[in-house]
Parts: sequence; C-alpha cells; structure tokens
Amino acid sequence: MKKNIFIFTAIIISFLQSTAQTLEGQLKQHAGQTITLTGFDYYESFELAKTTVDSLGNFSLNYSKTYNGMGILQTQDNTSLVVVLTEPTIKIQGTTLRDLDSLKFENSIENQNLKEIASTYNSTNQAYSAWRFLQPKYQKEKALREQKKVMSIINKELFRLEQANQNKLNSIDKNLYVYWFAPLRKLINDMPQSAKNYTERIAQNIQAFRNIDLNNKHFKTSGLFKDLLEGHYMLLENMGQPLDSVYKQMNISTKYIIDHLKYNETLLNKVSEALFNYFEKRSLFEVSEFLSVALLNDNQCTLEENLIQKLERYRKLKVGVTAPDIQLSNNQKLSDIKTSKLLVFGASWCPTCKDDALTLLGYYDAWKTQKNIAVIYISLDTDKATFEEAYKHAPWQMYCDFKGWDSQAAKDYFVDGTPTYFLLDANNTILVRPNSLMHADVWIKHKL
Repeated sequence: MKKNIFIFTAIIISFLQSTAQTLEGQLKQHAGQTITLTGFDYYESFELAKTTVDSLGNFSLNYSKTYNGMGILQTQDNTSLVVVLTEPTIKIQGTTLRDLDSLKFENSIENQNLKEIASTYNSTNQAYSAWRFLQPKYQKEKALREQKKVMSIINKELFRLEQANQNKLNSIDKNLYVYWFAPLRKLINDMPQSAKNYTERIAQNIQAFRNIDLNNKHFKTSGLFKDLLEGHYMLLENMGQPLDSVYKQMNISTKYIIDHLKYNETLLNKVSEALFNYFEKRSLFEVSEFLSVALLNDNQCTLEENLIQKLERYRKLKVGVTAPDIQLSNNQKLSDIKTSKLLVFGASWCPTCKDDALTLLGYYDAWKTQKNIAVIYISLDTDKATFEEAYKHAPWQMYCDFKGWDSQAAKDYFVDGTPTYFLLDANNTILVRPNSLMHADVWIKHKL
C-alpha cells in the first residue's frame, strides 16, 4: 500500500512539474524569508507563486506554464527584482536581490539581456545628467564661454551617451521578449525626466507613444500598461504649455487610444475606465468630457453598462448644452437667475470646501461688480443647524435640501465629490466645468 502511495505521489509531482515553469536560485542573505513571484494582467497584479527560502538561501517557485511575460520577485524584507518569465527554467545565483550587478542568470538569455540593458541605462543616465549640468554653464557663464574645446567635448559626450542606450537596445535579438519590453520601459523612465529637465525630448516622447501598438499581446503580462498611459498624460500635463494646448494634445492621444482599442472590447472598457478615473482624480474635466463623448458617440465601441453610467454625465453635461434646472426655493429656480453664474457643490464637512470658500471670498466682489457673476452654492449638508452655522456669513446665495448625496441637484449634475464647479451663462448653458476657483477666475476674467 505504501509503495502505491509513493508511486502515486511521484506521478502527481511529475505532472505538476510538467505543467509548470520554474524560477529557482540561491540568495544567501534572504535565507529563511518568504519570497513571492507576482505577475500581471494589464492593470492588475496577482501572485504567481510563493515559497520560503531555506537556511542555505535556496528556493524554487513553480508557476503556470501558460504565463509568459514579466514578473516581480520580492523577498520578505521588501527587496525586489524585475524578471522576464519567458523561459521554462530560470536560475538565479547571488547573495541578495539588492545587488543586481552580482546576480547571475542561468538558462535565461532574456534576463541576462535585461540586466545588461538596465546597467547601461543607469550608468549612462547618471553621466548624462552630470554633463547636462555642465552644458549651460559653459554656454552662458562669461568665465567659461571661451572654452570652446570643452564645450565641444560636452556636446560629443552627450551625443555618445544618447547613442549608447540605443545601441544596446539595437544589439538585442529581435526574437526576444525583452527586445519589445526594454524600449517601452525606457520611454516610461524617460517621460518624467523629459518634463522636468529635458524638455527638448517632449515632442519625441509624445510621438513615440502614438506609434505604439496598444493591442500587442505582450502588454497583458508586461506590467507596463498603467505606467505607460499615466506617464504619457503626466508628461502632457507638465509640458509647459497653456491649458488649451495641453487639453488638445491629451484629446489627440485619447482618440489614438480609442481608435486602436475599439475592436478589443474587454481592453477598451478596462482602459477607458482607468483613464476616466485618472482624469477625474487629476481634475482634467475637459479631457474626461472628450473621452466620454467620443466613446458614447462611436457606434463601434461596445461599452459595459457601469462604464456608460460614468460617462453619461459628460454627454449630458458637456460644454454647450443647457444645464439641468434646480429648484432653489419654493418660488425660485436656477433658470430664473438671468445672469452668468458659478454653480458650486460643497459641504461644511468637506475640508477642501472650507479652504475654497475663503478663496471664493477673495474673488466674489470683483466677479460681481465687474462681470455681474452670481454664485449659487448648493450644500450637501444633512444637518440644518450645522449648515446654518457654517454658512451664516456667506455673501452668496446658499441652498440646501438636507438630503446630502440624495439631493436631486447632486444627482442631476452627477456630483460624486466636493467641491464641484460649473460655470453657466445667463441661459444656463454650460461654459466650462472649472477644475479650481483659479481656473474659474481665468475664464471669468478673460472669456466672459
């Protein structure tokens, strides 16, 4: 009987091994620690495998044979390493994940290439930063401008460093996963640096993004998608252009994404919802509107019901449409106020609303006397005494039905956060949804 159990167990182990890939190795400084391998599914991450490193630093992680892409190897002390999981058996030899240079990979051309690319990128970036620091000094400072030979050396070295990264990428076998992965990872790393320090690269980074095949199957398990999309919009947001120009560029990229994903229903919904939430979080309301209207008006986009409900607020409340009327009191509606108006949704319990109310006080008199702007404040308070105490000195018109988020006005305007602003003309036409009072002030001063 025992012999049969042994044979059966051996068969099961053999079967499991045949249906799994293995990442194993020896990391002496992580002996006794839990070690976890994490994989990716577009925006989500999930555990592929977990084990405990033995007393000698040995470990073995078995994960699904169908998984092909990138992973994060993380130890109990929060040391981590990005690894390529495209080969059936990968072996790592070293003392700790902290020391990338000392790590050796067996049976893994992919990880060896990734290690060399990372090493080249890190060293050249540090050197590039140092030379760029010197460049303007030799260009502008009187005591250094005459050193033409030094300036020539600086320019040549900057060019060489730029080429070094590209040459390393070009040297990779085109059949390797890392050949696809590395340039995109580099683009993600470059974008914040371009926005902050190397603005001449911005146009190149933008075009590089708009040349990407977002339907490439490798994206699913790459761990790149969220960082790539958000990094691109962060670059645009910080490109140093007027807001109108920034929004225009964002909308071009948004259309590019929609056009390339519209026939990939699952991915389109996943990306659109993530982008919508990102735009809302960053108060990029005009970009949210463009995304919403573009998706809802495109008959080739199949959208999930919960996403449609999120987007509808912008189709119903987009710039140029008549805003929903609000019953402000028994004998007055919002439409009765025949002047341009800033509609504010706030609450006494909202810290940001309190700060913004002080800012609003600073603008109010000038708006009223110079532009005849009315401020209509809809409070989402639920306690009458608290409401009256909080707003007893407010110079603008205050209204509250004490229903909180269930207020009909909040529902009609799809309000899901405070403060929320809408700038309307005398006929209740929506002019803009300001992302701040400063934004509203610019609009009122220069466009009304």
